[in-house]
Formats: sequence, structure tokens, C-alpha cells
Amino acid sequence: MLAAVAVLLALLVGGLTQVSRQSQGYDATSNRTLAAQGGVVAQQSNATATSVTALMGVIQSQNRPGLQIELDGVVQQSADESVRADNAARATPLGALGVDFAAVFADRAEAMRSLRAAVDGYLGMQPLPVAGTTPAATPTAGGQTTLLSAAQATNRIAAAGALLARADSLYRSVRHTLAAAAGHARLPKSAWVRSPQQWGLGTIATQVDLIATSPSLAPSHYLALRTVRINPPALPTPPGGSTNVSVLTPTTQISVDVVLGNGGTVDEPHGTVHFTLANQSTGATSSKAETVALAPDASQALPTVNFHVKPGATYVLTVSVDLPAGQTQTLGTAVQYPLEVAPAT
Repeated sequence: MLAAVAVLLALLVGGLTQVSRQSQGYDATSNRTLAAQGGVVAQQSNATATSVTALMGVIQSQNRPGLQIELDGVVQQSADESVRADNAARATPLGALGVDFAAVFADRAEAMRSLRAAVDGYLGMQPLPVAGTTPAATPTAGGQTTLLSAAQATNRIAAAGALLARADSLYRSVRHTLAAAAGHARLPKSAWVRSPQQWGLGTIATQVDLIATSPSLAPSHYLALRTVRINPPALPTPPGGSTNVSVLTPTTQISVDVVLGNGGTVDEPHGTVHFTLANQSTGATSSKAETVALAPDASQALPTVNFHVKPGATYVLTVSVDLPAGQTQTLGTAVQYPLEVAPAT
């Protein structure tokens, strides 16, 4: 009887030992897989960190379009890295270790979104639309960007830096734990905050002051008429006729189509064009206006404006841009067209 019990105990211990060995082998494989896949993500993240560090040192020397492209780029890169890190963690079910690994890159991506939001909010900029997305999925001119004060921008950027420092600390913990676990897998070093002073409140406050006084980042407004088209079109000028007046075919209605452009560096949520048709015989005038929202370097056709006219009458059509506050450039912002509607035959 005792011999039988001894045999059973020996079999049980042997089975548990075999299970333990198999489990350790599985854990070692999982750890090495995470290190292999996660190491690639970490190296990519290090490259993004280098870009961010360089940007923070020269942000005041950027122009608005270039700065927005840089900010959008690091946000997209860090978001992609977060997705890859999450996929690597899911491919190797390591429990808390995998969760922590993914959290590192999620925090870095969140910090970049916060950095962009703070800079955009301070300068009144917006992320550029992403190619292939619907208009509702991307910010547009006249959107809901909330302007931030210097103190608010400073605090938010510093908070993003603190989040990056926390992510660095968590990554070091994951790296140490992985190296000590089964398989002794090694992740490369990865740190975004190499100089804590760069993300301190004092340094950030100084940087925000430089941004505020940067000539290249100063907002500029420049709404201008790109094209003005009148229908029906003018008839050819007869020999000896005046070229100062456009003669239209007999009609009771003219239509005006305008393309308005934003040559400035800021969104123009209320780009307004005024249309006035003045009858030179009676002095009667008719006025209309159309408003559109325009992003920097964008142009848009306004809705067609129609006016009733009388054959045989002469008019002056004036098309002018309502200049936003701060716009000093007036070239291309107003035009006048003397018109004569040919008599009905």
C-alpha cells in the first residue's frame, strides 16, 4: 500500500514539474516575442521623440503651416506607435506586463495630442484635414478651437511633459521586469524626456513667450477675390466703342459668381463678400452678401448671386470683401463693373 502511494506521489510530482517546465518555456517564448515586436516599436518611438525634442527647441522659428504639419506628424506617428504596441501586447498574453507596455505608448500618444491642442489653442490653429477622411471627421475652418491664454497653454504643455516622464518611468519598469523574467528578453532603451528641465514650467513659460512674439507665427489675414464672373457675358466691343462699359445681351437678370480665397495664415470663419448693383439712371440700388468659412490657403466658390435688371439700363456692379480685423492688404478685395444691358429688340 505504501509503495503504491509512493508511486502515485512520484508521478504527481513529475507531472507538475513537467507542467512547470512547459509553462516556463511558454512564458520565455512570449517574453521574447514581446521584446522582438516591442523593440521595433520602441525604436520608432525613439525617432519620434527625437523629432519632438528638436521641434520644442525651435518652435518659435517655425511658420504656421510648417508648425501645424510638424505637430500633426508627431501626433500621427505616436498614434501609430500606440496601435503597434497594443498589437504586440495582445499577441503575447503576458497579463499586467503587456498592459503596462501598451500603456507606455498610449500615454505618449496622448501627450502629443495634448501638446498639439495646447499650441493650436494658443495660436488659433487647427489640425490639417486627413486625406481620405470625411469632412465631419476632420477639423474645418470655423470649427470649435478654443483659444487658450499663455498660462493655460503653459500648464497644458507642462502636463504633457509630465505624462511623458511617467510613461518613461513605466517603460523602464517593464524593461527591467522583462529582463528578469523567463527568457531574459531585452527591450531597447526608450525615453522621451531626456532633459526634465525642457518640460518644466519655467522653460515652457519662456517658450510660450517666444511663440507669442515670433514674427513668423504672428497671424495674418488676407481675404481676396480670386475670380468674379458675370452672366450673361459681355458682348464683344464694337469698333470705336467704349471699353470702359461691358455691354450685356438683352436680359432681365444677371448672375454673379465669385471665388473667395484666404491667403492668410489663420482660419476665417466669416469670410463675407458684398454685392451691390446701382442703377445709374434711377439711383436705385440692390445689395446682397454671402459668407463662407475658409481655412488658410483655401478658396471656395460662393453661392450665385442674382439681380433683376432692365434692358436699355446702365448699372455699376460693385463686389467687395468685408475685411477681417487685422487685414491691411487691400489688393484684390474690391472691383467695380460698369454694365449696360442692351435694349430688347
